Amino acid sequence: MHQTHRIPLSALPALLILGVISCSMTGCMKSNISDKKIQYIDLPRAVELFEEQKKENDTALFIDARKPERFAEGHIPGARNLRTPDIDLRYGTDPALERYKNLIVYGENPGTATVNAMAKRLIEAGYNGFVKKRVKVFPGGWEEWEITGLPIESDQNAEAEGDE
Repeated sequence: MHQTHRIPLSALPALLILGVISCSMTGCMKSNISDKKIQYIDLPRAVELFEEQKKENDTALFIDARKPERFAEGHIPGARNLRTPDIDLRYGTDPALERYKNLIVYGENPGTATVNAMAKRLIEAGYNGFVKKRVKVFPGGWEEWEITGLPIESDQNAEAEGDE
């Protein structure tokens, strides 16, 4: 005989609240943005935007979608560590990100799914307009940047410099 388990109606509000809290913490909202909306750039274009950023302070912000521990170990100089849940769709765009002409998202390597998820979240939050396509993905990511011998910075370097 097949037995079913029923949840008491009194538990329903608690389950709904738990679901909302868990989604807000993990960023589990399903994106309506297609992968076709994501614009990809290669290493030469990423380097070009990096160099332009050094001259003009609002050209590009590199967004590192990796875990904070990995970011601390090393990242593209000037990059900001953001995770998908950090982009709250309820509040629109952040002026600190809005000022940049390009938001370049990267992760560990080309196989990192969190990068596309972050790009979609930024697009959904409104960082890409009808004409302005700010959000770009650098699929080579940290791995390609590092093995190419391009400049890197780490939180350990910053701590060591502060000790001197």
